Amino acid sequence: MRQSKTRILLTLTGACISWWMAGLSPALADTTVTLEQPVHFFNAEGSDVALAAGQYELALADTWLRVTTSGGQTVDALLLEAQSATHDESLTEPLAISTQGESPDVHHLALLLPGGKRLEAIGSYSGLRSRGTLSLLSIQRLKTLSSTKSTASTEYSTPVFGGGGGTNSYNLDCGGGSIMVGAIYKSGSWLDALGIICQRVNSQTGFLGDEFTRGPVGGVGGTAKTSRCPQGQAVQGIVVRSGQFVNGGTFFCRDWLTAQKQPRYSTTVHCEEGTCRSFGSGSGGYNESFFCPSGKVGKAFRGRYGWYIDSTRFVCDTWDK
Repeated sequence: MRQSKTRILLTLTGACISWWMAGLSPALADTTVTLEQPVHFFNAEGSDVALAAGQYELALADTWLRVTTSGGQTVDALLLEAQSATHDESLTEPLAISTQGESPDVHHLALLLPGGKRLEAIGSYSGLRSRGTLSLLSIQRLKTLSSTKSTASTEYSTPVFGGGGGTNSYNLDCGGGSIMVGAIYKSGSWLDALGIICQRVNSQTGFLGDEFTRGPVGGVGGTAKTSRCPQGQAVQGIVVRSGQFVNGGTFFCRDWLTAQKQPRYSTTVHCEEGTCRSFGSGSGGYNESFFCPSGKVGKAFRGRYGWYIDSTRFVCDTWDK
């Protein structure tokens, strides 16, 4: 009988076994994965569903990937939209792989079955991705990404906005113990110069303290201005307008949660209660919105510049990185 596309109940049993050593070992196969931050997927009905950080068990459910909370309790299971492929690993038991993709906003959940069948669900940290088929990774690439996961940087970075010009590179970074709360800039038709406003975080209490700036970098034209989040808020997301150069953008500001030392997590693009702050020109090209993953906050801008800001990318990380 075909399984329902909605939530189903099941009981999880069994113990976790370590499986990742020098390669994929058939004798050490396991179906337990760990998500270190929330990840958005499409469920079997095509709706967005966010898996919270934690441990999960993966299993086959017809043409879907069945995901259940690890722990041996009776819980609801989710059916995730997955792509079917093959593999050439020699397995006697199912094997699950969980890893960030080659794009910083993409996460892969793969289940390899004995006999060569493979199911792979592809999600995103931001929750912003279009419907349609996304590229599967080769098994070797999944292995490489997963094995280097522990030493990889924790930061999240958007794609590059703007053009390919610029004679100088820049790294405007708030650094450890500080967060981004705004920008200083010069602009006309394009963004002539760019800097950031940072605020220190008290490592004991989580309260926000002194402010300082990084930059600006860029040309000498344009009118100098400041764009800052309301007091007690931090930059948690961004939309950048760009073409050949960076035209400008909008910060999505969110309340700083002192006890958790992180901003309130939200992916809404609506500027409720004045939580948006624009910088640069209000016209020009348009790019989609990006938000820091849960637990991370705006930290840096990186890119290239000459007479104008030719390109930029927005970077998130934990407050102390």
